[in-house]
Amino acid sequence: MKKLLMLTIAALFVMMPLASFAKSAISDKDLDAVTAEAGVSIDFTNVKVGGTTTLSSISWGDPTGFTTGGFTNAGYFGFSNFAIAGNLLELSGTMKIDVGTSGSETKVQIVLPTTYVGGQAGMNVSALVRAYTSADLSNTSAQKGGTVSLYGFSTQITGTMTIYAHD
Repeated sequence: MKKLLMLTIAALFVMMPLASFAKSAISDKDLDAVTAEAGVSIDFTNVKVGGTTTLSSISWGDPTGFTTGGFTNAGYFGFSNFAIAGNLLELSGTMKIDVGTSGSETKVQIVLPTTYVGGQAGMNVSALVRAYTSADLSNTSAQKGGTVSLYGFSTQITGTMTIYAHD
């Protein structure tokens, strides 16, 4: 029994080199026929950005003020205490990225997944309108100019983007 097993193993070792010689090179034309799809696909499944988002302030102003009327000190105007409830972005679907050439021009084509700005349910935004002497509008004694509220904002982005060089 032991001799039979050894003979079988020896026969396998002898036959292996013969099987490896059966390989032959494949031409580029034949290889083109067997390759899979070109390009890249990126699958987005329930990707959400946001939830609850906050921003302490956004402002614009002038650190030197202006001379008309004696307003020569710094002044800033903007929004503070931003609160965004809901998702900023929701992505679902497949993004496809392909590159192709027409003979004289090469382009990258990106097919976008379905994207909702504000999420499918919409987002709510609230903030205080303020004026103050510092850009961060953080002082509670800053002048209040009211509130800004946006409820149920949602929009959908779909389509194809193409990137290419031009003169």
